[in-house]
Amino acid sequence: MSNVHRIGESAIPDAHERAALNDALHATGAETGFWDKDGRPAPWPADIDEWTPSTSRPTTPEPGQQPF
Repeated sequence: MSNVHRIGESAIPDAHERAALNDALHATGAETGFWDKDGRPAPWPADIDEWTPSTSRPTTPEPGQQPF
């Protein structure tokens, strides 16, 4: 992947590359890692680059605390 935005350890392709991956999904059935409610492979969500992690814990440790 050439145009990838890194968020933590995840790699999110940019919109152009997502479109190419979605075309491959429709042409060959290649999985994107997303599935619809019936369990079938689904295309990359158009707004994935706007997603933010959801957590109930602080995302950064307090000073002096270990991250894990």
